Amino acid sequence: MGREAARHVRQVRQDQGPRDAIATARAAAMIGRALALWAVMALPAAAGHFTHDRTIGFSEDGRYFAFKTYGLQRGSGLPFANVFVVDLGRNAWVQGSPFRASRGEEDMAAVEAAPFAALEVVRRDALDAAAPMLGDLHIRRPATVLHAQGIGQAYQADEQTRIRVPHPDTPTNAEPWGEFTLTLGHEQVPAASEFCTRPDDLRGYRLEIAFPDGDSQTLHQDTRIPASRGCAESYRLDAVLSAGFPQDGTPMVALISVWQQGFEGLDRHVIAAPLPPHQPREGRAPAPGSMPAPDSMDAALAGFLQGFDPQDPEALEAALPARQNADPASLRWPDADLPPVARAAEVFAAQTGFARHGRLHITQEDIELTPDGAGGPFTLSLIRLRAVNLGAARRADLAEIFGSDNVAPPEEFGIGPHVEWRFAMRPVQGMRADIVAAGSREISESDLADCGPLPCDAPDALDPDAAGLDCAELGNAETPGTATRAGAALGDLQDAAPATEWLVEHGLWQTDAMQIVTLENGRATSCHWTMASPK
Repeated sequence: MGREAARHVRQVRQDQGPRDAIATARAAAMIGRALALWAVMALPAAAGHFTHDRTIGFSEDGRYFAFKTYGLQRGSGLPFANVFVVDLGRNAWVQGSPFRASRGEEDMAAVEAAPFAALEVVRRDALDAAAPMLGDLHIRRPATVLHAQGIGQAYQADEQTRIRVPHPDTPTNAEPWGEFTLTLGHEQVPAASEFCTRPDDLRGYRLEIAFPDGDSQTLHQDTRIPASRGCAESYRLDAVLSAGFPQDGTPMVALISVWQQGFEGLDRHVIAAPLPPHQPREGRAPAPGSMPAPDSMDAALAGFLQGFDPQDPEALEAALPARQNADPASLRWPDADLPPVARAAEVFAAQTGFARHGRLHITQEDIELTPDGAGGPFTLSLIRLRAVNLGAARRADLAEIFGSDNVAPPEEFGIGPHVEWRFAMRPVQGMRADIVAAGSREISESDLADCGPLPCDAPDALDPDAAGLDCAELGNAETPGTATRAGAALGDLQDAAPATEWLVEHGLWQTDAMQIVTLENGRATSCHWTMASPK
């Protein structure tokens, strides 16, 4: 009978529209609780390489900066090229960047015959791929080189570089129009080191700026090494650039070499670090503080995670299934473009796992933090994910109908604790939503309250018909970097129809099914359905 009912539901779903199929499924669930009772009983290593770089330029308003890197891999000799587009205000890659091109082993003979010709083709391929974005962002403003040096030697020591900006009208005047000193230092900070050959040598970096009047700022200080930076061991300041000749308020950027542990020695990569806009010496206001406003960030995180057991962000991201077979030498992790809610669902699935019968209530709150000095405001996303195990509620509901002696034991319902996860995420270069802090805890029945328009422990799913919604069928979501249907669907939905609150309900019908409802101020606004589990 159970198989026949399930087959009938699927057959109707094929022959009718999604809403009719859902209605049929719900009707089958209502008249078939006895059937439901029966159902519940019954990493390759990459060759090292040396990277060359070249500046493309700034956008007309100075907000965006683009540069490219290219070279031949050591060992294989195969060419590669990348184009990076950086949002200097957010200090993060523009979504969709970098653009990469390369040649594989199948092209080895042609590359060996003319390696630099092959490199030139690959460079053009990467630039052609980036051309639409470069055009859309109006990246055509030339960069003026204020400082540049050869790569020199990679070493772990503080490095000071003095920058003197000449006056545009009297560039030969000995008295500079502007002047500052950059100090690049190395920091021993936590990192995901399971792929690294020398974990004790891993380093983050600290970048400081000082002015002749004694004011100084910390522009950047790693508290951990982002996964996108790989096994970073050493840094060197390569160049300081401005958007055209520096005037009052002209955006500036520093290019920094990152030396990573590779298959054959150290590999060189390049990152762009925003600097404070140029101010002439006579017009410069005193520096107000340090970047990225650590007090504000710390205060936001302290309140958000109070009472939660802290979790290591690097360990959480390293445990994602998408990372398990990824190339650690790659410029981008497979999950680099995951939006915050999808990333939260994927981490939850990897750490806690979906209950047999459950409901996720997920909210996203974005706050804007404005750093002093380099860069503009950035968005910190605060994600709350409550996972309610409805095994006990489902069993109690059936016991009320059929009697406790006629219902399967609790373990058949997958009864377990309710948990809440909290994540703080922000965009960084190489990651759309990088986890900067996280925590978890078990929650009691009394703390469940409501999940949008219904109690969190309600044994039945939200009825979209009662909410006046048409429940659309979910397609085959293929969000890169996800390993679960729930994560893939949330990734697609968050980009297609942004919301701030979601319900993910599963295991509440006679057949495997998942329903995702978006909410606004506690009211259901859209519904999506699939005949599949969230896993």
